[in-house]
Amino acid sequence: MKFSKEMYPKVALIKAAYYFTDKAYVHLDADEHYYYVEIESKTPGNNVSEQEFINEMLTQCVRHEVYLQTKSIRELLVARAMATSVIVKDEVINETEPNHKTFVASDILKDWYDNNEDN
Repeated sequence: MKFSKEMYPKVALIKAAYYFTDKAYVHLDADEHYYYVEIESKTPGNNVSEQEFINEMLTQCVRHEVYLQTKSIRELLVARAMATSVIVKDEVINETEPNHKTFVASDILKDWYDNNEDN
């Protein structure tokens, strides 16, 4: 089989090939314009069809495209989750200080954006 490099990302090809490694031997090659795939079943009576591989390539292409389209929102969500859990040095409880602050759950679970939205 051959797949156009313009149409299919390399990562989709590798993931599709990996999906078949439990039931087939997969050989990958490439030139300037195409990826080449050879599939040989590990068990003689169990043939792996080229159509199955093509469908898996399409599946992996869609997954890769969704990954690219949602990357910035996932990074934003992780950044916000991490930012709301940052402890400022002044807020750290120091047991050796006689007048240390005692935190209650409502103090800790406040959203950073709610407290700093007007700043």
